Amino acid sequence: MYFKWRLVISTLLFCLLQTTPAHSDKGGIVAAEQLSANSVYRVVVDRHPEPIPLNRIHQWQIKVAGSDGSIIENAQISVAGGMPAHNHGLPTAPLVTQELSPGTYLVEGMKFQMGGKWQVTFTIQSELTTDAVTFELVL
Repeated sequence: MYFKWRLVISTLLFCLLQTTPAHSDKGGIVAAEQLSANSVYRVVVDRHPEPIPLNRIHQWQIKVAGSDGSIIENAQISVAGGMPAHNHGLPTAPLVTQELSPGTYLVEGMKFQMGGKWQVTFTIQSELTTDAVTFELVL
């Protein structure tokens, strides 16, 4: 009888592990390159700490190009985000503080206070138009 229950429990654990995301997803951006909502911009999260830390202010770098690959300089970029499942925003107010090189922007003040699914949205305004791009993270 003991061996039957052990087999049943082992089988259940195996099935559960097959349907649960692996811990290796922790700290990662689901897709580091995204097109903006109206396909005006292609944005790449170029640099961030790995894994993305919890409860620590850090910075990111993003690269912004047109959908055709042209570098977007002198853009005005705002940052918003939060945890949709918990209905709350970021605990900080991240800012794009400078353009490090043509089309590469520094985002300072990033912070995530708990594990789970997060979204970060960059609203980009340039001489092309205004459009937004959202990145999903699983921490």
